[in-house]
Amino acid sequence: MTKSKTIGLAIAAMVSGGVSATAVTAAYGQDFTLRGERVEVVLPYSPGGSADAYGRLIAKYLQPHLPGNPTVIVRNEPGAGAIAGTNNFDANADADGTMLLVTSTSTQMNYLLQDSRVNYDLTQMTPVVVNPLGMMVYVREELGIESAEELPSILDTPIRSGAHTPTSADLVQLIEFHILGLDVEPVFGLQRGDAKQAFERGEIQISYDNPLAYSTYVEPMVEAGIAKPIYTMGYVDASGDHVVDPAFPDLPTFPETVETVTGEAPSGPAYDAWQTMFFSRVMASKSVQLPKGTSPEIVEAYRQAAEAMTQDPAYIEAIESLTGGYPTLYGQEAADRWQQSLQFDSESREWLRNWLVETYDVSL
Repeated sequence: MTKSKTIGLAIAAMVSGGVSATAVTAAYGQDFTLRGERVEVVLPYSPGGSADAYGRLIAKYLQPHLPGNPTVIVRNEPGAGAIAGTNNFDANADADGTMLLVTSTSTQMNYLLQDSRVNYDLTQMTPVVVNPLGMMVYVREELGIESAEELPSILDTPIRSGAHTPTSADLVQLIEFHILGLDVEPVFGLQRGDAKQAFERGEIQISYDNPLAYSTYVEPMVEAGIAKPIYTMGYVDASGDHVVDPAFPDLPTFPETVETVTGEAPSGPAYDAWQTMFFSRVMASKSVQLPKGTSPEIVEAYRQAAEAMTQDPAYIEAIESLTGGYPTLYGQEAADRWQQSLQFDSESREWLRNWLVETYDVSL
């Protein structure tokens, strides 16, 4: 009998005897130790980017809360837009608690869009932590609007935006512009830093950034009257409700903006596609994952470590500086948000395939 099956039978027996499943799982988590072990955190990205910084921060602050105080090392394994390292992790990672994977939005996007190079199955991984990171949209002042309510006045105005590729993380905002009926022509080949510079020079008129980039690059343009914040993608709270982004509480969410512009609540396959990508782009923007096959006792040990980390004042200060103060999700809430970021129904996928071909001559 396998160890995981033995654990499952023990839990069932103890629950039937009046002991809660939570208490039993916690007990197994406390029995697990990494004393004398080396935990490897795999970063399928190049050094120096935001995902790299996030992974190194989590590794640093999670380590002292892991049972047995193991050594934690970080290893970069870039290639193919995070696909190479993630494929290798999925195929070869030991499920004994000694290997972790850091993901960013691109990891989910490659999976959702069924990139032919993807061999990994994100649905079989278990998140240790998930970190949301919001996204807001802003326009140049020469468009003559200052709020979402005024968007209908520029629906026929040709506008340029900056994007990396039609199937990069920028796809989420391209779908937004389509749903809103904006006449936006993306200038492809621009990374986010390039797009910010193009916006500042007036070469593009609409752009989008997370709160950290906003405070560093965009806010000075707002104060100078060059940029006007319009809306955010929004945020999902612990009860599952779509609410205002806590970093931009005065801006409407995208669903609210759609209703303002079109007079109807958003619906249909385009919006369904957007919803899944919203969870990937915002609610599961960054995460740390355990590999497939990890036992319940190891999952619980990491849940406890994550909970302790999120209460560490040093971690709270560090993650707020990096991501802008969004809560670190763990346990069931992290698992829910992670799975929601991977649910792409066939109708939405078919709509997206057709739309990409018709709009950008790109086939998935």
